Amino acid sequence: MKNSSFLPIPELQDFIASYVIQEIPEGETETFFSPPLAMSGFIFTVVNGSGSLDAKIENRDFFTENAVATGQVTSPVYGQMVGELKTILVFFKPTGMHRLFRNDLSELTNTSKTLAEFIGQEEADLLWKNLTDHSDNEKQIEVLNNFFKKRIPTDGKEDTFEQVLDYIHEMNGGKTLADIEQNFSYTRKTLERRFKKMVGLSPKVYIQIYRFKCLFNFLHANPGITWVQLANQTGYYDQSHMSRYVREYLQVSPNSIVQLDMELINYLLNR
Repeated sequence: MKNSSFLPIPELQDFIASYVIQEIPEGETETFFSPPLAMSGFIFTVVNGSGSLDAKIENRDFFTENAVATGQVTSPVYGQMVGELKTILVFFKPTGMHRLFRNDLSELTNTSKTLAEFIGQEEADLLWKNLTDHSDNEKQIEVLNNFFKKRIPTDGKEDTFEQVLDYIHEMNGGKTLADIEQNFSYTRKTLERRFKKMVGLSPKVYIQIYRFKCLFNFLHANPGITWVQLANQTGYYDQSHMSRYVREYLQVSPNSIVQLDMELINYLLNR
């Protein structure tokens, strides 16, 4: 698999983390396994010849169409790609999709909608045509930048909720709901409501997934570290607490992660 990453234009960097294009040559087959990434996204699948993409979550189809909007996931997404195939992925920042489209992210948690269901048939058809009229990666990213740029809110209002997310990120997910309530003027009920609508997860689950993401980024940067040291330095109570989330999000024990394609997993978790 060939992976190419692209940053959005500066105007979109508050909303979109990155674009990724994955390409599989004709006749090649790649399996994939992606843990929760604390992000929602758009996925466009351009199939040539006998190429195909099979994506599942919790033993059911995650999506079957060639253009979809996907929400936050709390379980791994896995499947198989058969070439010739190009997949264009848009990774939104936690509230990026909601801020651009004003949708309720809780309706997309652990599932997807076709792009036509999400933005309307006419607009979806036009975007798909503009993407597939080009085969050049840079041109396709330009199409996406132009599409999303038109969605940027013009009211200019800053939402203090973004400060809550910044606080969680700066602390690598090592904060509790009590910490957030103490530092920001949000009640527990308001936090729950805003997280589910704007992010797609409860604040507790978002913090757990983000801490897990930071755990593997730290592991990738410090490959010689022991599991005990890793747990101590990434905000977990102890090794068993850390192991619980490794099992939940990777479906293996810490000692068995060598069985997984960690190159791809680390690449995705670094979005």
